[in-house]
Amino acid sequence: MRQRLLLALAAASLLAIPPTLALAGPKISTQVAAGANFGAYKTFAWANSLPPQGMDPVEYQKIQSDVELGLASKGYQKASTGDISLILTVGARQKTDFESWGWFGMQTDAYSYTQGTLSVDAFDTKTKRAVWHGHATETVNPDKPDSGKIDDAVAKLMGRFPAS
Repeated sequence: MRQRLLLALAAASLLAIPPTLALAGPKISTQVAAGANFGAYKTFAWANSLPPQGMDPVEYQKIQSDVELGLASKGYQKASTGDISLILTVGARQKTDFESWGWFGMQTDAYSYTQGTLSVDAFDTKTKRAVWHGHATETVNPDKPDSGKIDDAVAKLMGRFPAS
């Protein structure tokens, strides 16, 4: 009987781990527009290179540089007016997750955290039509950005960008 109680308590403690701690790395999602011909695109340019209000401009430029490196590895070259126009969006929002556990879900835990988001959108410069959207999310500390996490998110996101 005592062993069963200890096993039940151990199982409950594993279930009580916040979902944000159980995830490893950023969550990445991408979408390619139907009919987009990336073989026709050779160059890219930023549609807007200004950081959002309140963001560290040096960190924003670092993210842009990481995106550019990812595109260069896919065969694209930066130009003053590219075949593709890029928009970078970054931000963060507070989230709260609730988890019920125990007998009949009678216990509830709440986990509050900050979710960082990073999106890259690519548009055909001539037609102004969206051709690709990439989005990365991960739990962040807004008071102390982790450059390693940001670099990892950008690398994984740009790894999914179609080759030229």
